Amino acid sequence: MASVSFFIRGKVADKESTIWAKFRDRNIDIRVPVPYLSCKPKEWKDGKCKMPSKKMHKDDTETINTRLSQLEANIISSYTEDNPEIDLKEWLKSIIEPTTLKAEDNKYSDDVITFIDTYISLKKDSVTESTIKKANVVKQLMIRYVADRKIRKKTFRGLKFKDLDNSFRIDFEDYCNKESYKISTTYRNLKFLKMICKVAGSFDIEVHKHAELWKFEVEKATKHIPKSIYLTFDELDKIERKEMPHDYLDNARDWLLISCYTGQRVSDYMRFNSSMIVEDSEGQKYIEFTQQKTNAKMQIPLLKKVQDILAKRNGEFPRKISDVNLNLYIKEVCEIAEIDEIVYNGRTETIEKDGKNITRKVFGNFPKHKLVTSHIGRKSFATNFYEKIPTTYLLNFTGHTTEKQLLAYINKTEVEKAKSTAKIFNSLGY
Repeated sequence: MASVSFFIRGKVADKESTIWAKFRDRNIDIRVPVPYLSCKPKEWKDGKCKMPSKKMHKDDTETINTRLSQLEANIISSYTEDNPEIDLKEWLKSIIEPTTLKAEDNKYSDDVITFIDTYISLKKDSVTESTIKKANVVKQLMIRYVADRKIRKKTFRGLKFKDLDNSFRIDFEDYCNKESYKISTTYRNLKFLKMICKVAGSFDIEVHKHAELWKFEVEKATKHIPKSIYLTFDELDKIERKEMPHDYLDNARDWLLISCYTGQRVSDYMRFNSSMIVEDSEGQKYIEFTQQKTNAKMQIPLLKKVQDILAKRNGEFPRKISDVNLNLYIKEVCEIAEIDEIVYNGRTETIEKDGKNITRKVFGNFPKHKLVTSHIGRKSFATNFYEKIPTTYLLNFTGHTTEKQLLAYINKTEVEKAKSTAKIFNSLGY
């Protein structure tokens, strides 16, 4: 559960020290100064000023402790509403100092597309590569949207931050729907734009007030869209037992099984090697690594299925292969293993639109093996082990920071959930 606390770093008892905010939630631990609030160490105890009536200035209407309580409530409510996933430190700074993070010598453009380039330039050394990639994806989408809107409305000249009102949002969602984007994808892009708006606002760029109030109820908006598939334990057994006709397929099959029994992203499990394996005093083996996307340090038990694969390869992981080849090979592996249940779901295909070839997710009835991708291991792990082990332990395995994020990976049908619930009550004797 998200929490906020305050502390000071000063050691000189009678010297004013800046108060710092510490925000924590699962694997998140961020510390940011609150430059406009300070306290002497001798007057500070347990995250509060020991003098409850003390104010920063004699003209202040509120005490230091009152301002800290208000700031704590603001951070928690903003986190709940925004659910930020990227650049968390900058997000926290924007809550603590919503109007003081200003450009000193630079005057940045209020054009949305131009400012995304500014954002990339400012953040390239402080955010992950995936965040920069996301920024570029959104930029290209906005370029296409603006070009389309110029055709539809001759007087339209460009998109400013002050134009990002609810009318823009409706028009943007209509455009994305016309371009065959999923609602969840559209919402992720709007969520990124909302974050960019906060950064732009911190540089005194005029941003429409509607953008700050945007909410994204993805679950309600996408409930009519099939959720991603997963491989059941029975299907994993079929894949494990099936003899592969070629070595490259045997190699890909082992990576697929490793992904399904570690619950990690392809960017992490494809980096696994024997040097990451450690063993405790009781003989239990673990694999230690740092998640590439979140930078979270992980130590997860090496399950027997994974250890069997390593034993088959003299203690080593399978040969490394590219993401592109992995996605191709595991489809072939699953086809050979007869993972052929017909499922209504989305499959990435190249389609022709206005004389151009574009990549989109097309929904229809497909054999399950055609829907398998490198990410299915993470979804399969979360779904298969949900309700079998405590959620807290499952979160430790997957590295998700909240149960809400984990539940997005749980793809059991209502019938499957009902059966699981019945088994739990039967085991309790009811």
